[in-house]
Amino acid sequence: MGRLVMKFGETSVATAERIEAVAAIVASRAERRPIVVVSAVGVSVPGEAKITDQLEAMAELAHAHKPYQENLDKIRVKHEKVLKELGLSWELIGPVWTKLRNALSDLDRPYEEYLDDVFSFGERLSSHIVAEVMNAKGTPAVCVDVDELDIITDENFQDATVTPENEGRILGRFRTEEKVLVVPGFAGHTADGRVTTLGRGGSDYTAALVGAALEAGEIQIWTDVSGMRSADPRLVPDAERLDVISFDEAKALAAFGARVLHPKTIEPAMRKNIPVVILNSFRPGDEGTTIRAEHIKQNKVIKAIAHKKGIEMLSIESTSMLGASGYMARIFNIFAKYGIDIEMMATTEVSISMTINNNKNLDKAVEELKEFANVTLEPGQTVICIVGEGMRHTPGVSGRVFSTLGTAGVNVEMITQGGSEINITFLVDDKDADRAIKALYYACIS
Repeated sequence: MGRLVMKFGETSVATAERIEAVAAIVASRAERRPIVVVSAVGVSVPGEAKITDQLEAMAELAHAHKPYQENLDKIRVKHEKVLKELGLSWELIGPVWTKLRNALSDLDRPYEEYLDDVFSFGERLSSHIVAEVMNAKGTPAVCVDVDELDIITDENFQDATVTPENEGRILGRFRTEEKVLVVPGFAGHTADGRVTTLGRGGSDYTAALVGAALEAGEIQIWTDVSGMRSADPRLVPDAERLDVISFDEAKALAAFGARVLHPKTIEPAMRKNIPVVILNSFRPGDEGTTIRAEHIKQNKVIKAIAHKKGIEMLSIESTSMLGASGYMARIFNIFAKYGIDIEMMATTEVSISMTINNNKNLDKAVEELKEFANVTLEPGQTVICIVGEGMRHTPGVSGRVFSTLGTAGVNVEMITQGGSEINITFLVDDKDADRAIKALYYACIS
């Protein structure tokens, strides 16, 4: 069966009760020598800011030489409460807390490096707590901190990536450890030891990296829902659970808004052909969703719908570039210069429309683009992606999709289709998005 990697998200470790439930779930699988990956302690009170958000706000204040003690006190109170309810002493995380205070004081470095170091402490604190609860409950466990974990990344702070050649170093001397290993998600470090983070929600990616490094038998992602659904249940309450989907389908859904899985998670698992299972830590007896390599035969052509709201569409047009070589290269070089990732794109010879993954440095890129092209930004857009292996060899899918949208009175701004032919992605106005998703679900899936 192979070793088991189990990742528990913020909601799974939000309170003392939830952490004890995690310990029980891990204990029930102890014979598989689990590696447990944890997120930061989660929100337990409505309106409470997430620990990572609190750390970011505190880092901004500290790096600007503004008072931040009040922010630090709030984070301490949250962890003190959890420790007290678990019957544990503050001394358990005292050394990690000292490292956090030292990191906050180390201001003589670029802000992005500084932020990642501070960012990482949510998971570093929670991993020590979870490991100690397991020990107290009779499951021998040891916590492996970031500097011992050996997740060596590139230098793309806030969204770092591990190359396949570095996967083999992960966990190092701890690979033969018989105890349950508890590791902080979300964080790694550069080759010269500077702490990096793997993008928001990156604990899923940590689990996949660890699983690939150890060639695990299975990677389990424990969250607060019983698997992936065929549409957002907030919009379509009767959206069905997906029993089994392929890596390709999962990758498309994660990239375009499926909230239960980080987009980077799939790649390491795909390379080593390791199944990924989405499970519910609140209802551990429920069936979840299994993601595997095989293309899954299905009766339904379209299997699921994902979406992301609040997107900006960037349009670039220059008739003076008609027939000019290097036009596209010039545009892409600007995006590369500012580290901007394109999400979806449609082109003609003189114009390009696209969406991007983040707005970091977008203003600088737009200024350079305006030197040779007309640039417009249209906010308030929603990316909708329909996914299904059955689309590969089924004619007429696009016609059905867009006739459904037409009947629902939804105008489509931009359309792209993946090279794998298992997804069609398009852009609609935010105000039309809910209507579009509901219409597509009931016309094409239910």
